[in-house]
Formats: sequence, structure tokens, C-alpha cells
Amino acid sequence: MKSVRFLVRLSELAQSRDVMEISRLNDKAFTRKREGGMGFPEALSFMLDMNKTTLQTRLNRFYSQTKGGIPISQPAFTKLRAQFDHTPFEIMVRDVVEEEYSGRYELPKWRGFHVFADDGSYLQLPGEPELAETFGVRGPGDRPNAGVSILYDVLHGWVIDPIITHTDMNEREQLKKHIDYLCGNLPEIAAKTLLLLDRGYPSAEIFALLEESGLRFCVRCKNDHSTDIRNAPLGSSVVTLKSGQVVRVVKFLLGSEIKTLVTNLFDLPATDFPALYAMRWGIETMYHQLKRVISVEKFSGRTPNSIRQDFWASMVLLNTAAVFKKEADEELAKRQKGKQLKHSYQVRGTDLMIVLRDRFIFSVFCGRPLMSKMQFKAAMRELARAVSPIRPGRAFPRIPKPCAAARHNLKSFL
Repeated sequence: MKSVRFLVRLSELAQSRDVMEISRLNDKAFTRKREGGMGFPEALSFMLDMNKTTLQTRLNRFYSQTKGGIPISQPAFTKLRAQFDHTPFEIMVRDVVEEEYSGRYELPKWRGFHVFADDGSYLQLPGEPELAETFGVRGPGDRPNAGVSILYDVLHGWVIDPIITHTDMNEREQLKKHIDYLCGNLPEIAAKTLLLLDRGYPSAEIFALLEESGLRFCVRCKNDHSTDIRNAPLGSSVVTLKSGQVVRVVKFLLGSEIKTLVTNLFDLPATDFPALYAMRWGIETMYHQLKRVISVEKFSGRTPNSIRQDFWASMVLLNTAAVFKKEADEELAKRQKGKQLKHSYQVRGTDLMIVLRDRFIFSVFCGRPLMSKMQFKAAMRELARAVSPIRPGRAFPRIPKPCAAARHNLKSFL
């Protein structure tokens, strides 16, 4: 969908009384309007602000640039947000996903398939005993963490089905939930879905579930996953697993390492599989955006409710970024049309997030008009100037670095 439609829909949901009533934890919450106070739609819009400064600084900015008057205090906002749960942001994600994948819009595909990836990760949480009890602990010092699993469209950049849960999550169990959501809520999409999975997922049960669900899949396995797969030769071969399921095994060399893929795509040329599996890198890039650019781990609260609110608000922001990037890339293509360029170019994700951070709050703010046409076009032109070349096959070694949010949460724990 176009960004204007996307933002209008978010605004409608923020102002919906039905959304408020199913989200609030106290029937009397938001029933009185107080001068200078913050209503339910305003609270949602404020929480979608991407600036990760202190909460009071954000409140001051929000009031000065949108409401006017004297800002409420940080404790007052903390009390206010405790009156509702994460449901408004989850509704926003579900609503726009189901519209985007309703068949009304032309979406990118590969060989006729929507290419989705699933992967899990962990979020470091503030060092609060309540968070440790709710989400669990892991890592050195048994710090509070939450488990996250996300079904992601690697071609379109959309979060399809996010889950935040206990840190002791089983990734295969979360995958089952994603499959249930996809087949139950987006059945026409599921029929044309190709699912990419990494080495933590393969099992006879998962292969059988994928087959029963009618999903196409391409799953990376450890080379010694089973005797049948270990004995398969380099190249493409058809193997019958001990479970009786017939699959295709594709092995190829990447550098000095043998990559082993298991799939139910029997007609696809074997030479297509390295590029297909490389698309899974898109979900790694998404997690980088979530943690390093959106800085989700710099949570604005220290309760289980606020953690869930921030997580789901971040999912709204990721899909917002995907909508704006598509239009900015289209604007970039217009600017470069007819030019002889060595590389193809795309809008830089970090610059996109900065523009959204500075302007997004004005677009969603309830009770005010969305960006004027002039402002909107100016934002697109600005994004189209911040570009980077697309270099297929480029790879970098993975070097883990502790992020500022992790250091902050560790300090709060200690």
C-alpha cells in the first residue's frame, strides 16, 4: 500500500474507541479529558516516536512540537501507559499486514513465490527482578532476556508475524505458531509461500508439518543431520528420509565449506539454490535494524507490559520503514532513469530511519492532518539522495559487538 494510506490507517486505529476498549486494563481509564493531559490516541502516537532519548526529553519534544502547553512528567506517563497493554500496536501490525497481503497490491515475488524467512533472537532487558521472572534469564550473570521469533518477507521487507516470549523458547515451536498464523490468516499467501529456514529448525516433525501445510521450503541442515542427508552427494539428489518423506538435497561449495539444503522444490534448477538461500540474509538485516537502528533494547519502561508495548511499537516502525523505502526507491529509480551506472542503487536503511525518526510522529499524530503533499515529496527526495550500491554476493565476516543498549541494561542489572 502507499505510505499515505498506511499512515491514515494507523491514525484511524489510534483513534478507534474499539481499539481503546479492548486494550485498556481499567474500564475507567481515558474516560475524562484533562487540560494538558495525554489521551489514548496521543499516547500511542507518542510511543511510536523513534527518538531514543530520555523519556522526559521525548515528552518535552512531543508537547512543544505537537500539543503545546506544559508536558506531563515522566512518572505521570509511566502511570498512564500502565492503563493499557500492547494490543493497540499488535492490532496495527495485524491490520496493515492483512491489508497489504490481501491481493489488492502487487507484491514482489521470486519464481512466483513470496519468500519468507523465520529466525529467532534475544533481546536484553533492563535488570529488573520482575522481568527476570516473566521472561527468564540467559548469558553471563543471568541477565533478563526475552526470546523473539519473527516471520519476515525478505523480498518486501515486511514483518509478517512477530512473537515475543520467554528466553527459553523453542524455535521450532515458534515456527509452528507462525505456520498456524500464515495458513489461518493469509491462506492465499500461504499457498504461494517459499519458507527459508536455518540450521536450528530441521527435524522430521518440521519437514512433515511444512509438507502438510502446503508450504514450499528451503532449509539449511548440518552436513551430518542424518545418515540419509550426510550420504547425499554434491549437487542435487532426491532422498527418502527415515520418516518416509521424499525430499530434495542440494549440496554446493561456498568457499571451502559445503552448504547442505533440504527442499521440496523438485523442479527448480540446482544452480538457483545458492542465490535463493542467500535471500535469508534479509532477516539478519532486519534484526540489525531492530537492535542497532531502532534500538529496541533501549526500552522506555521497566515492566513486562512496557517491554511488550515497546516491542510491538517497533514492529509497526519496521513495516513503516518498508513502506517508505519502497516509495523512496521508486523515486530514486526515476532520478537515475537513463543514466549509465556501474551499480544499481537503493536507499540507505539508516538514513531512512533518521528521516522517519524526525518526521514520523507528525504523520501519525492523531487529530492533525498527515504530512502535506509538499512535505511528503520533500521527504522522498531527501531519502532518494541517501543511497548505497547493491553488490550481489558481497559478504562480511560476522563480528559480534556489544551494543550500547546491552551495556546500558547490564549496568542497570549490576
